[in-house]
Amino acid sequence: MLRGVDQRVKDALARAGVRSLWQLVERGLTARERRELARKAGVSEGAVLKLARVADMCRVCDVLLAELLVEAGVHTPFELPLRPLEELCVMTSSAAQRLGVPPVGWGELEEVRRRARGLPPLFDY
Repeated sequence: MLRGVDQRVKDALARAGVRSLWQLVERGLTARERRELARKAGVSEGAVLKLARVADMCRVCDVLLAELLVEAGVHTPFELPLRPLEELCVMTSSAAQRLGVPPVGWGELEEVRRRARGLPPLFDY
């Protein structure tokens, strides 16, 4: 499902008991928890943080778009309303090309930006 995440990272996290993005949310809300999870799984903190960002983004869109946005450099849903729509289109189109998936339309990006407004924090970055 997650195209931009190394299978070895997914396997290591699964061995550490994290088999879904929701389980990552449950076990990695803070930087300290993510650091401990990374150590236990034997993966980089950056890999765990990337997955946490995807999970956070899933609050406003599906997992494919969440991954595209994170891959494009949008780190949290709170950034979405702050970025111009044209910039988001270019960024996600480039990320879609790298991941080999169809690009996202303006309408979908507008809707995701709308959902992100006023969203309460979930992760402690």
